[in-house]
Amino acid sequence: MKKPSTLLRSISTRLSTRLAPSPAVAPWPPVRSAYDRWLAAEIDELRADPLAPCTSAAWLGHTIGLAVAAQRRLVASATSAPASGVDRKTIDECVDDTAELLDACAGLRDRLDMIRSYASSMRIALHWLEGRGGGAATARRHAAAAFAECEAVERRCGAELTKCGSNLRKLGERALHTKPHSGGRAQCEESLTGARAAALLAVGALGVALAFRPRRSVPGIAHAGSGKGGEAAPWECALQEMQKHVKEVYERRRKEGVPCMAELEVAAADGRTVKCSLTTGGRHLPEAAVSAARKRCDELEEKMFMLEESIGELQRELIGVRMVLLEWSQRARGHEVLRF
Repeated sequence: MKKPSTLLRSISTRLSTRLAPSPAVAPWPPVRSAYDRWLAAEIDELRADPLAPCTSAAWLGHTIGLAVAAQRRLVASATSAPASGVDRKTIDECVDDTAELLDACAGLRDRLDMIRSYASSMRIALHWLEGRGGGAATARRHAAAAFAECEAVERRCGAELTKCGSNLRKLGERALHTKPHSGGRAQCEESLTGARAAALLAVGALGVALAFRPRRSVPGIAHAGSGKGGEAAPWECALQEMQKHVKEVYERRRKEGVPCMAELEVAAADGRTVKCSLTTGGRHLPEAAVSAARKRCDELEEKMFMLEESIGELQRELIGVRMVLLEWSQRARGHEVLRF
């Protein structure tokens, strides 16, 4: 017969073993914020749209639209619940980053205007050739001059914009590097991080897409898990996956020596087809080639106009974000903010 002390130890050991948590049981999932659910759903929708691949102007427009919505949510949350506990260094970094993004938007609007002038010059060349078959010497001379203008724009817009490339790479390295916090500070920093990352993706992708011969791919966005600690939120993981896919596609097109935007690629290719037929000295140009180039030219100009409006909208929202951040910066320094 076992001693009482031995019996008690045996019962205690068995009871503790039965009550111990099973290693096979998965930990309870963390509570997701409303912002996380919203942004992750928006990014998933961008990734899942089969009718708008990342090389299309439609996808780029949707990406800018998401960046616009993220800026608006940041301003709205700041109005309803001003920042509390966000350190001054973080705010000042965001002020500088917003200035970089605004500078990039200004550069994009200039680039879009140049590509619209490219489409306009191509339309003039095609106008001289339409219905004439390339037979009239005067028409051919005017068309050749217009095509020369197109080549000049291609040279000026050969590489990606510096303002959307190297200038934003440092921003991307710290875009998601924020320490996890709780309460109002966590919500505020999540909105700041999401707005910055969404704008960086949209501006960086468009800066590469508007180049005829891009030399670099889309600026990277550093993963939060590789920074100062804490696991990445679902929206951050979704953003990383989407950005990885975009970089792979754009890098492949860059190596092929073609523009990353499909509409720019086909318009340039059809224009070169007509130009080559013109310069080889053939008496008659194929009407089908001229008509196809005219159609692509019209589509390109329409897409450039749409993207220019979207970038202008993002620019206005970024100005609003910058004003909010400057107000936070003043408060962080202990200065009173005067409202008129």
